[in-house]
Amino acid sequence: MTSLHRGLRFLALGLAAGLFQMTCHAQPASAASTQLAMEVPVADVHMHLYPGLTPEELLALMDRNKVRWGGAVGPIVPGIDGDAFAKTLGERYIPAGAQPEYAAMYFRGGVSEMEDAQQPAFKQLVEKLQTDFEQKKIRGLGELILNNRNSHPEPRFRRKAQLDAPTFLALFELASMHAGFVQIHLEDDSDSIKGLENLIKINPAVPVILSHCMARASASTARALLEKHPNLYCETSARSSVLLWHPNVSGYQIHDQNSVNSSWLALIEAMPDRFMVGSDVTSKAVSYDSVISTVRTGLLAKLSEGTLRKVAYENAQRVLKLGPLAP
Repeated sequence: MTSLHRGLRFLALGLAAGLFQMTCHAQPASAASTQLAMEVPVADVHMHLYPGLTPEELLALMDRNKVRWGGAVGPIVPGIDGDAFAKTLGERYIPAGAQPEYAAMYFRGGVSEMEDAQQPAFKQLVEKLQTDFEQKKIRGLGELILNNRNSHPEPRFRRKAQLDAPTFLALFELASMHAGFVQIHLEDDSDSIKGLENLIKINPAVPVILSHCMARASASTARALLEKHPNLYCETSARSSVLLWHPNVSGYQIHDQNSVNSSWLALIEAMPDRFMVGSDVTSKAVSYDSVISTVRTGLLAKLSEGTLRKVAYENAQRVLKLGPLAP
C-alpha cells in the first residue's frame, strides 16, 4: 500500500468514524455481557479461504480467537484445496460451494455468463455441486456475489446480475433438494431485492444468509425484509471499522471496536434469531485477530446476554445444522 493510499484510507476512516458516532449513543454494557462477549464461542459464517493461508494457520487463528466453527463461504479464487482445510478443521469447517467457479465465470464472460444456464461451465458446475452435496463435501452455496456494484473498492470486481436469472433459480433448487443454505452478496437496490424475493417465493424453505446484511442497507431496510421473509438471515461481516475504510462503504458501519449503531442494536435485539457474525478476511494484510476482537467488543458486548449467545453462535448452529459445542 502506497503512502497516498494509506493517507486516503486514514482520511476515510476518520470521516466514517465521525458519521458513525453521530448515529451512536452511550451504550453501557453490563458487566456480564462484557465478560461473556470475550469468552463466548463464535461461529464465523463468512470465513474465506484465500491464497497463502494454510489449514494449520487457519486452525491456529480459530483456536486463538475462540472461533468454534467457520466457513459458509467458499475460497475466493479457484485452485484452493478446500478438502485440505476440511480435513484439518473437521466438523468445525462449514464448507460451501460455487464461489470460485462463479468468480471464474464473471472474469471470463462477465455477468451474461453468470446468468446463462445453458453454457457448459454452468452445467459442469451444477453436476459438481450435486456430487459434492451427495458426498457431504458442502453444506450450502456461497458467497454468490450478485450485486456489489457500489460496495467493492476495485472497479474490476464490481458487478450486478439479475438475482432471479435462470442460473440462480437452478442453484436455489439444488440447495432446496439437499436441505442446504445459500449465502448471497447483494446491495439493497429495489430490483435486486425484488429478484431475491422471487427466489425466496419459489424456494421458501432454503435458509438465505445475506452477506454483510446487504452491504449498504439501513437497519430499517433490513428490518422490513426480515419481517417479511422468515427464512432470511443477516450476517454482519465487513461492516465494522476494521474493514470499512473505502469511501464507497465507510458510511455503512454497524459497529466499531467500542460501540454499535443504535438503529442496528435495536433491530438485533428485536429480532435476535436472525443475525450472525463473520470476518470476511481475504488476505493476510488484514488481522483476523483484530476483526474478531472488534466483533466481540463493539457488537457482542453491547447485546443482552441471551441475544449475545444467539448472534455469536446459536443461530448459526441451528440454521446451518452445526454440531454441539465441544465439552
